[in-house]
Amino acid sequence: MPFDYEANVTAVRNAMRTQNTTTANPDLSSGLTTRVQTVEIDDPEVSGIQWRDLPAVYVRVSSASEEAAGLGPTGPLTSNVRKFKEVTYEISGLYHKEGAAQLTRETLTELYRMAENIEGTFQREYQLSGTALWCHPESSQFGQGVLGDGTRIKGVMVTLRARYLFR
Repeated sequence: MPFDYEANVTAVRNAMRTQNTTTANPDLSSGLTTRVQTVEIDDPEVSGIQWRDLPAVYVRVSSASEEAAGLGPTGPLTSNVRKFKEVTYEISGLYHKEGAAQLTRETLTELYRMAENIEGTFQREYQLSGTALWCHPESSQFGQGVLGDGTRIKGVMVTLRARYLFR
């Protein structure tokens, strides 16, 4: 049976949605002046993001590699061979704040908090509700961009690596 990318990327998204409540620890929106509005499986580089949907978190699969976990044939007719799959996810956190230059400077601080909250989610939910053997945030990159209407946004890309065992 092939690896189920859709189910596993959904588990990553659901972990973040579960942590986007005031009672969650860590709360995905903790320390932000505006709660995260959108948590979706999508490609922020090509999707129609609106400024009113921000702050937002998007997840997508970046890459994957597979290896046999034991000896034996690995063809589609064998059901007893187990395999490891290592998947790299890109989690994009986007943040925007309207206002004067002072508020724009504060946006960077809030973006750091958003990165901490995304990383904290996967330090707590390191098995993705039992779908993964483990996962961990591997790196975070910070930058900025412009939406189609000229709105400037700040962003963080958290690279999450997860390891799965499947048949």
